[in-house]
Order: sequence, then structure tokens, then C-alpha cells
Amino acid sequence: MLLKGIKVLDLSNLLPGPMCSLFLADLGADVVKIESLNGDPMRYFEAIKQNKSSPYFLALNRNKRSIALNLKTTEGRKIFMRLSRDADVIIEGFRPGKVDALGIGYKTIKKINSKIIYCSITGYGQKGAYKNQAGHDLNYVALSGVLNVISKSPFVAGVQIADVSSAIIAAFAIVSSLLYRKNHGKGDYIDVAVLNVALSIIGMHIAYSSVSKNTNAILSGSKACYNVYETRDGEFVSLGAIEKKFWIAFCNAINRKDLIKNQLDDDHHTMNEIRHIFKRRTIKEWIQLNHKYDFCCEPVKKIEEVIKERYLKSRKILIELDGIKQVAMPVVFSSNKKLSYSRSPTLGENTKKILKEVGYNKKSIEELQRKGVIL
Repeated sequence: MLLKGIKVLDLSNLLPGPMCSLFLADLGADVVKIESLNGDPMRYFEAIKQNKSSPYFLALNRNKRSIALNLKTTEGRKIFMRLSRDADVIIEGFRPGKVDALGIGYKTIKKINSKIIYCSITGYGQKGAYKNQAGHDLNYVALSGVLNVISKSPFVAGVQIADVSSAIIAAFAIVSSLLYRKNHGKGDYIDVAVLNVALSIIGMHIAYSSVSKNTNAILSGSKACYNVYETRDGEFVSLGAIEKKFWIAFCNAINRKDLIKNQLDDDHHTMNEIRHIFKRRTIKEWIQLNHKYDFCCEPVKKIEEVIKERYLKSRKILIELDGIKQVAMPVVFSSNKKLSYSRSPTLGENTKKILKEVGYNKKSIEELQRKGVIL
């Protein structure tokens, strides 16, 4: 396993932090999920079966261990400090200043573990005008301009674009800091602001807007060659004929060579003409036509269709775990061709074992339970 031997303490809840540590866990890191006595709120978010964690939680927390710890108690903080002594990475997602107020912030941990890599994931970062504001994914994609780029008529995206992207960037930053530590022998503090990550998603658009007042960029759905179209049977297909060769192939496929010159048109006449053309064939007919002429046209699939897709089976990207389908690590490594996956932990499932690993005996663990420090 690529990250075997790396110990991660994850204090975060909900989506960005847990998804970040999921990537690390899938690659072999020992991720200890430190939850409150009530647990990560994601455990209960749209839970379908009684006494069973939410599918969202299960998908985000496989390959991890859980310790339920009351960090508001002196004993709870002492346990965290003891766990931190030999940890490699700490991830947290509290509002700025919260971990410092608890006495478990980066400066405190650094005194007992100088090589710690401490990653804070917050909406607006540790410094700046918005640092104390609350927020969620919808707020970040709205403030960053991502929603406006996606559509001139803003809508709620079904995917948490900023949160998921920040999880990926945070994991990338952590692995980069691990490499830096290996080369220089020093730890690191990582400040991930979800809003900043959202901005990076539209970095090309920001660059374009700095030199042009035209907001109808080629990838915005404003051009005939790059858009979503409805078919005769009420389904939808995506056309991505950006390169000239693909647009020519499309025009040849529909026997409309006169439209070759209109590839980058954004006027209503051309757009309506293409819409009418797509409504003349069923989705099956468009798929067959694309297979014959190769012009980057694919169906807009529903999730229940996607999970049956032969491509996913050929890539072995879907796994059955915890009674649900989950998306496995999306990268294939020649060094680790078969990654292993274990179910997500129940709340505090590994508490006693983890405490024993750092020197607590049976009697002291029972005393901590009695005091309400642990479950």
C-alpha cells in the first residue's frame, strides 16, 4: 500500500475532510476518525435503515477506525495529545480558532511533534475578510462565480462541487507535504479554503474574462458544438465537438456540410437549428450514429443506468461494501494493482483498541467511560 505506515487523525465531519482522509485511507494510511460522543452528523443524514449509518457516511468512511472522544474535557484533550505524538497527519474542519481554543491547534501539537502535517479545511480560510462566516457548498460555488459559469440561470447542482474539489486538493496538499517532510525533515501547516478551491475550478474562465468582455466562452454551453440536446424520445445527449475534426464529422453524419462554418455560432438561429436536428432522432439512433462517425456525442445517463455501465465493470471501479455500491479509488497503480477495502466503523468502535495502543490499560479506559470522556 502506497501510504502504509502513515497515521492520520481526522477530526473533521460531513464532506470535505472525511473525503480527503478517505483517499488517504484507500491508499493504506491508518486513518483514526475522532468523533464526538454524538458522532459525525453525516452518520444520520438521510439514513435509510434504522440503526444503520447513512449511505453517504458509509461511502466516505470506509477503511477507517473510529474513536468517540469528548474533546471538551481535560482527559479527552490529553488523549488527543497522546495520539498526536506519533501521528503523521491531522485533519480538522472547525471554524478558525476553534482547535486553538480547545488547546489542540497546530502550534500546540508542533511542540510535541515537530514533524506533524496539520491540515485545516474551512470555508474561507484561516485569515481574510470572511474567515468567521458560516457556509456550505452552495454558498461557495455562488460566491466564487462557479454557479454563474455553469449557467446564466443559477440552479442548485446535485453534486457538492466545491466540497469535493477541496477534498481532492487537501489530499494532494497532504501528500505533497509528506514528500516535503521526507526531503527536508520538517512538518507543515496547510490552510485549505473551500472558496479558494472553487475559484481554482474556474481559473481558465477568470483568465479569459481578464482579456475579454465576452462571457460566452466555448465551454459554457453557448456554442452549437458544445451543448446538451433533447432527442426525439425525450432523452438528452451531450455534444462535445470542440475540435474542428469532430464538428466536421458531426456535420457529415447529419448530412449538413453547410453547417461546418457555424461551429462557434452562438446566435439563436444556429442553436435552434441544431436543437431541431437532434429532436429528429431517438437517443439510440444518436448513439449509433456517433459510433459510426465519432463526433463526441454521449447520452446523459441516470445513476441507475451508470452503475450498469460495462465501462465501470471493465475498470472495476464499483465495489460492494457495507451493503451498498461504492466508488473505489479511481486511480490504478502498477505498484498496487489491487487495493483492499474494509467497511466504515460504527461510532467509537475502535476506541478501546486505539487507547491501548497509546498506553491506556483496562482500568483507566473504564474510568474514562465512567466520566463520559469516551463511549
